[in-house]
Amino acid sequence: MSALPRYRRWQLWALEKNQLNIEHIVAAIVDPAAFSKRDGGDGWTISEVLGHLYDVDSYFLARAQALAEGNDPPQGSGKSQDEMVIEAGYAQQDARDLLEKWKAARIPYHAFLASLSEDDEELWERPGRPTDGGGFTLNDQLILSAYHDLDHIHQIVKIIRY
Repeated sequence: MSALPRYRRWQLWALEKNQLNIEHIVAAIVDPAAFSKRDGGDGWTISEVLGHLYDVDSYFLARAQALAEGNDPPQGSGKSQDEMVIEAGYAQQDARDLLEKWKAARIPYHAFLASLSEDDEELWERPGRPTDGGGFTLNDQLILSAYHDLDHIHQIVKIIRY
């Protein structure tokens, strides 16, 4: 029997824990100046990170639903992450509001992934179109989602420490 279903459960648990960690970190910020700091010279603010997480989870939910239904996943915007963050004006938005917006996108994304059969290898290994990451599967997306959160947890902590 494959260990992949167990690994998927772990990744789903990681998504839950990552969300809670980000909530706790943002809630613990007492210095309002932390919200205007950037990750390096022209890096992102905490608001921009949270807005980006919202964008990614919204897209990944639509992508997961399409793959689960046997359809081609939606095309990305073709814009870079930086362009999307700037265009959305996340730097000028309240981080706590963006946290709530991201959580509102994360909940259905997580619930959808959790509703899928852990044992359905055909579903989890179904690739997207070649232009969508060259066969990027639902399983790949789940793993990337958990890692992506960790990368941005690190980024938020780094911003706070500046």
